[in-house]
Amino acid sequence: MSQAVHQTLLQQTSALPYLQQLLQANGIQQLAQQGEEDFFPYLARSVAGQQLSNTAARTIWQRVESLLRAEQQLYDLFVESNREALRGCGLSNAKIKTICGVREALEQRVIVPEELAIMPESEIVKTLTQLWGIGPWTAEMTAIFFFGLPDVWSKGDVALARGLALIAEKEGVSEQEILSTVTPYRSYFALHVWQSLDTDLFTTMAN
Repeated sequence: MSQAVHQTLLQQTSALPYLQQLLQANGIQQLAQQGEEDFFPYLARSVAGQQLSNTAARTIWQRVESLLRAEQQLYDLFVESNREALRGCGLSNAKIKTICGVREALEQRVIVPEELAIMPESEIVKTLTQLWGIGPWTAEMTAIFFFGLPDVWSKGDVALARGLALIAEKEGVSEQEILSTVTPYRSYFALHVWQSLDTDLFTTMAN
C-alpha cells in the first residue's frame, strides 16, 4: 500500500513542483497498524517521552525496562507500589499518574484497543483524551503510529506547522491548499515533513 500511496501523492502534487521534489527525495514512507498487545507499551512509552529529547526519552525508558523482572510484563510495573522506583527512572509524578491511569482504563475496559482499531481518528482522539494526562497530540500520534491511519494531521505539532509553512511559502499557495492536495494521505505527508526537517532537506534541496 505504501508504494501506491506514494504514487498517488506524486500525482496529486503535480502542480506543486517543490513539494513533489521533496516527496521524491524522501522516498516511500511506511505506516502500519501495530498489534493490540503492544498498545499499553506504545502509549506508556509515548507518555514517558513527552516534551523530552529523543536521547533523554530513550535513557528513561531503558531505566524503566531495567526494572522488569524475569517474565514480568511492563503492564505490571505501573502500579502505585512502584511509584518510587519509577520516579528513580526519571519519570515525573504526572507521567506516572497518566500511565497508571491508562493501565486502569485498559483493565476496566474503559478503552479497548480492538474497538479503537476500527474507529476514525476523531473517535480515537475523543476516547483517549478522556484519560487524565492524554492530550490531543498524543492521541493523534497514536492514531498515526499505532493504528496506522492514513489521513491524520496534527495541528498542534510544532514541527508539522513549521514544515507546512515552509512548503506553502515555497509554492506560493495557502497552507490549506497544501493539506487539501495531500488528502486523504495527510499522515504520509506528515512523515515526509518530519523526515525533511530531520535531514535538513528544506535547506539543502534546490528551490
